[in-house]
Amino acid sequence: MKPPLRLPPLYPIVNVAGSGAAAIESGRALALELAEAGARIVQLRAKELGAAAFAALAADLGERLHRSACRLIVNDRVDVALIAAASGVHVGDEDLPVEAARRVLGPDAIIGYSTHSVAEMSAAARLDADYLAFGPVFESPTKAGVRAGRGIELLAQACRAAGARPVVAIGGITIDSAPACWRAGAASVAVISEIERSTDRRALLAAYSAAAAATA
Repeated sequence: MKPPLRLPPLYPIVNVAGSGAAAIESGRALALELAEAGARIVQLRAKELGAAAFAALAADLGERLHRSACRLIVNDRVDVALIAAASGVHVGDEDLPVEAARRVLGPDAIIGYSTHSVAEMSAAARLDADYLAFGPVFESPTKAGVRAGRGIELLAQACRAAGARPVVAIGGITIDSAPACWRAGAASVAVISEIERSTDRRALLAAYSAAAAATA
């Protein structure tokens, strides 16, 4: 039987914003920098990138991150995760269903699934997913105008509804708000914008590790 997934307290997401060469290289450099700084898992998100370019970037990163014991998770695209031999995939309700993703990627793949309400979390707890995401917890630049922030209390309810599945809190989270998410029951916090803005990412990752240890 597959053991429960143990997520690190920080779940960095690299968002490739665009489809040009500069955006691709920026995403590659950021993912490699995070792995060198000690990140144990990185999600690659590329909403505007074509399948071929996404697969090429993911394949390169999957191989290089593996050397540093950092696992690569591909956002949305099960086909890209398979081609790139990534550690897993993160899907939502508009992507390939979790059961289908499991059939494609196999029993050892890490599969995450997004939820946005306590009811969705309760239903998702019955899926063959390794972790469940909930959010946006706060207003998020990557979800602007799409979904309102759910808040800490709803996050706590969602974590209880998840049962034994680890929960990743996502949406507008920073080093200042992360402890409240962990205390609410989240195993990990996903961060995009603060990592992009940081001028010292190694120090930022160290700060998250220290904050998580102090919250435990």
